[in-house]
Amino acid sequence: SGRGQASDAEIRAEGLNLVMGTTPGIIAIIGCPNYPAGTKDVYNIAEEFLKRNYLVVVSGCSAMDIGMYKDDDGKTLYERYPGTFSGGGLLNTGSCVSNAHITGAAEKVAGIFAQRTLAGNLAEVADYTLNRVGACGLAWGAYSQKAASIGTGCNIYGIPAVLGPHSSKYRRALIAKTYEEDKWKVFDARDGSEMNIPPAPEFLLTTAETWQEALPMMAKACIRPSDNNMGRSIKLTHWMELSKKYLGVEPEDWWKFVRNEADLPLAKREELLKRLEAEQGWEIDWKRKKIISGPKIKFDVSAQPTNLKRLCKEA
Repeated sequence: SGRGQASDAEIRAEGLNLVMGTTPGIIAIIGCPNYPAGTKDVYNIAEEFLKRNYLVVVSGCSAMDIGMYKDDDGKTLYERYPGTFSGGGLLNTGSCVSNAHITGAAEKVAGIFAQRTLAGNLAEVADYTLNRVGACGLAWGAYSQKAASIGTGCNIYGIPAVLGPHSSKYRRALIAKTYEEDKWKVFDARDGSEMNIPPAPEFLLTTAETWQEALPMMAKACIRPSDNNMGRSIKLTHWMELSKKYLGVEPEDWWKFVRNEADLPLAKREELLKRLEAEQGWEIDWKRKKIISGPKIKFDVSAQPTNLKRLCKEA
């Protein structure tokens, strides 16, 4: 049995980490057990994200299946990780209908940290989660339209979701055109000016063929325009490592998410600066190890990305 909703006190303590990116993201694993290759898929995904300090929230059949496997010490993931709403926590909200608590937690971040009114204000709440709260849902074994609609329910709140391979039969996906760079713009709520953002998230609803493919896809889907340097660096580290570990290749478009040298994964910073200079033609000051020119997106720690013109100060 699950523990129900995340408390307001937990959300207040963790919300800042989610918006800044220091907790890499919320991973919501939900839905039925119609998995393409057996029950252990969801366990593997949950374990990998927990090891990397993601906040993993689970419900329904997926929550039960994650508890079916033990490690060498005879412990399940529920015994190895705390059941709190915090980075590295595994929170089981309960049955399949308790999914409302998962999206509810994302809404409460908007309510608490941005003072958004929650009643009758879907556009502003969804705008906040889309631009600031790193989260991604996974409905890996959806049986029914009900389970697929839970994924779509995440989309309404600006949270991307990955479905299992058989879900392509629902004939519905929401995938962005990452190559149309002129479309990746939002307003800066401080003055209403337009600001460039990276293609993040690059989908709201899509399918993955294997759990190994889903892992880097979900890590990437947690990147948000509002990440600070430390948060972007952490998210890029996990995305690039997962891609290399499970797919054997580094992502092709990692450089699009770099705004300055502080965004680069710490352990590989020098190597990546060399690649940016050689492959992308960026200008690097090697004495100070700083990027002089190259990134199309400028980093401004106080920028307030929004899709809604009415939230801009001069509106």
